[in-house]
Amino acid sequence: MKRTIALVATALVLTSALPISAEAASTTNPYGTSTVDPAGPNEIIFTVAKGKKSVSFTAAKLAALKHSEISIFEPFVKKRESFTVIPMKTFFAMVGISPKDLVSTMALNDYKFDATAKTFTDGSGYIAIARDGKAISYDEGGPIRIVFPDSSSLKKNLDAWNWSLMKMAAKS
Repeated sequence: MKRTIALVATALVLTSALPISAEAASTTNPYGTSTVDPAGPNEIIFTVAKGKKSVSFTAAKLAALKHSEISIFEPFVKKRESFTVIPMKTFFAMVGISPKDLVSTMALNDYKFDATAKTFTDGSGYIAIARDGKAISYDEGGPIRIVFPDSSSLKKNLDAWNWSLMKMAAKS
């Protein structure tokens, strides 16, 4: 019996010391979460508000807005990635958010970051709606998130990079 226990213990120690296979390592989510199903086609994924005025967006409604592509060094995965983006100032204009207004950005996990609209626009803040031409999954910080170009003053302020963004709001 002691010999069996010793063999099992030895096998466990040796197994835990083995390196992770290349396949397992390549499928590890850099955001540390499991896979989450995407939003439905008619599901509201983002809302912008100021006072009583608000505008809500589905993924299709966001995709219909004027957008561009930027390539940035993504600080959380530590590699260069391409994002389809819409300037934050576009959304501020839709509901009348002014430069001095304090804007709260709120994520699905209740994470919140506050700054003036001017801070976001001076920092060239963008709402990313796709990465490398594909929808950003919930488990990788999507479906939308705030990103900043490499030249931004907010590039190193990781608190401002709000993932899984669900709402931006300013008080009247």
